[in-house]
Amino acid sequence: MKFKVEKMVCSGCVSTVKGKLEAMTGVTRADVDLATKTAVVEGAVDEQAVIRVLTEAGYPTERVTS
Repeated sequence: MKFKVEKMVCSGCVSTVKGKLEAMTGVTRADVDLATKTAVVEGAVDEQAVIRVLTEAGYPTERVTS
């Protein structure tokens, strides 16, 4: 699943987002790109759970469907 992650401005933000994703049960891989402000998540994880975890961490998130 691909997500648009707002408010990422530095490599520290990328590390935080990646860490939050990798800590989620069911996530087998998480790739985060600062330039495009996106995260790609692989594994058996709920879309709404990803959105909730990242938004609560201060990074408003939405699913990218294209």
